[in-house]
Amino acid sequence: MGDAAEKVDEQEEEGKASEEPKKASPIIKYLIYVAAGILGIIIVAVVSTFVAQKAATSVYKQQKNIALVKAPPPLDVFNFQDEFRINTSDVGEAHFIKLKLSFGVEKGQPALTAELAERLPQMQNIINLIISKKNKEELKTIADQLDLREEIKAHINHILTNGKVKEVYFREFIVN
Repeated sequence: MGDAAEKVDEQEEEGKASEEPKKASPIIKYLIYVAAGILGIIIVAVVSTFVAQKAATSVYKQQKNIALVKAPPPLDVFNFQDEFRINTSDVGEAHFIKLKLSFGVEKGQPALTAELAERLPQMQNIINLIISKKNKEELKTIADQLDLREEIKAHINHILTNGKVKEVYFREFIVN
């Protein structure tokens, strides 16, 4: 019976050994990591392509909407005969702005045109003050220039009594 008990003990030990989980080899782990990385790259590429298509579509829709807007009626133009040359507020390095300016006003308003001619020195002073407080960085982009137009228009309209300036046109705008 001693031999039978030893055989049973050996069989139990073999059964326990076969029940232990086998560890994966390092090559298999490496391949799993590589596959996960490739899958991650594919997911990022698909998502970025989808986002880019959505962005392009929204830009197209915005441009399409702009094209559908009815053009405003033509305006009379009041031109400043002299160009503006104004130093900026930059510290350390001197910069200036060369500017040729016009105002767009509603057609058929001779009183407003006469008032603009009368207030020419006052308007030049206002424009000089507005631009001289700006630095070169504040005038670089198109958005900055559009903001400057609106600021000039608001200040000029504040002093006018016979009508309002509808548009400010920069016929020439150079920042040096």
